[in-house]
Amino acid sequence: MHDQTINNLMLLAMGSAIGVNVLFWGFVGLLRYISECRLGVISVHDPVTLANVAVVIPAHNEETALPKCLRALQVVIPLSQVYVASDGSRDQTVAIARAAGCHVDDIWPNGGKANAITHAIRANDLCNRFKAVLILDADSEIDPGYFRHSLPMLRDPKVAAIAGHVLSRWPAQRWLTPSLIFTAYRTRLYRLLQAAFQYGHSWRVVNVSYIAPGFASIYRTTALREIDIAAPGLVIEDFNMTFEVHRKRLGRIAYSPKVRCTSEDPAGLGDYRKQVMRWYLGFWQTVLRNGFWPSRFWLALLPLLLELALFSAYLIALPFFVLAYLLTGWESVAFSMSDLAIRQVSPVDVFLAFIAIDFALTAVTAIIERRLSLFLYAPVFPFIRILDASLFMAAFIKSFSAKSDGRWISPERRFDSLHKEPSA
Repeated sequence: MHDQTINNLMLLAMGSAIGVNVLFWGFVGLLRYISECRLGVISVHDPVTLANVAVVIPAHNEETALPKCLRALQVVIPLSQVYVASDGSRDQTVAIARAAGCHVDDIWPNGGKANAITHAIRANDLCNRFKAVLILDADSEIDPGYFRHSLPMLRDPKVAAIAGHVLSRWPAQRWLTPSLIFTAYRTRLYRLLQAAFQYGHSWRVVNVSYIAPGFASIYRTTALREIDIAAPGLVIEDFNMTFEVHRKRLGRIAYSPKVRCTSEDPAGLGDYRKQVMRWYLGFWQTVLRNGFWPSRFWLALLPLLLELALFSAYLIALPFFVLAYLLTGWESVAFSMSDLAIRQVSPVDVFLAFIAIDFALTAVTAIIERRLSLFLYAPVFPFIRILDASLFMAAFIKSFSAKSDGRWISPERRFDSLHKEPSA
């Protein structure tokens, strides 16, 4: 009976690995693409122009990253419309921002990213002076076409926010270096999540996006007034801001892969683990804080939560099943190939199939991105996925007790010379 229970659990877990949500939302995205090719963009007579947009950059000790961020910004928007919220910085962050011509709030003591954003918006009366606010991370570099593609989306009065399309920043002429493992992994991850989920989730007839990422997303100020940006106890703010848009019925989250911005990925395992743990913990804290409400949003989110939890548990357990098989020869999973044939599949077979599927995802991404160097990093990706699964489940457990005042420590930044080439 015990073995049968284990078998059933593993079968359910492997069923989640098929990616039902990925297939479904990929199909919805295809419908969206066909629909928008025929219908175009909704227009009104009160468009949001560039002069109606403010940019808020929360920053804590960002003297390395901030100059690159501002250089990219000044190409597309006057820096007089940029508000840098220096959150207890002890380096040259304030001096750099002021020298560039930005408005600067030198906030003491360090109160956290969400509080810095709130301070900048309130102290400078941005919700009354502007029609939209772009919240931008200090290590983000905006694409020259960001506003050209995003502002027309605000012609639809139902759009409350626009989720930015994230690109990983690749250095020029570097192939196999340990510091780029997570850049390579994120390149594939972002391509999958944005193509399979964000694009379908943000279709105007669906509107179930669960994240407008804080690295580069625009909020209409009429909606921003109603959002509790600095909700107490949360380690990050962007999940909760997105949830509140849905829960308070403030409008819809729009998204286009043309609204692009590059972001820096962690250079080492320590920063990667801390960053992903913060993301997952912030997500689970947001789910618990907002709770369930009858809606299309939860109709889409609940199956995704169940699939992620099941698949994460499966990935965490898989190495132990492989070890048990190697030590005892235990074959754990029975597959019915037909009404007449049943064969035993060992955990090693399952693990090899997992690696093969994972490599296929890398191959597709490498072709789409035209980045063959992804193949060099592909052997490491399955193990990062297992790490992600462990962090996802650990964050779920921690979310019931963990509280945060939002204060942050900036990760290690790479040198300027490495920041040359974004992912396509």
